[in-house]
Amino acid sequence: MIETYDDLHKLVTSEIEKYVKENEQASIKFVADENGSCVMMNNSNGNKFKFMLARFGDEYKVGFALFEGYQPQPVWIDDVLSSSFDEKFMNTLITEHLV
Repeated sequence: MIETYDDLHKLVTSEIEKYVKENEQASIKFVADENGSCVMMNNSNGNKFKFMLARFGDEYKVGFALFEGYQPQPVWIDDVLSSSFDEKFMNTLITEHLV
């Protein structure tokens, strides 16, 4: 379960590393901002996800936005409970939307 930005960063970087290991031609970059939010970017097509963490009462949510092809405005904005934001969810974001 994601409860801190450190948890979020570890999950995102771990899934990027797994994907790149299995797909050596892939070029995905991770950048963490000073405020804790982070970006996962496909260097070959410019698609990127920006991730944020928020707490609502006792629940944590991970918010994310998809930017396609170096566009300044996101094409998709959503959030999920942190308990649902896991390795499988990250893999789906990478394979179906980032690459």
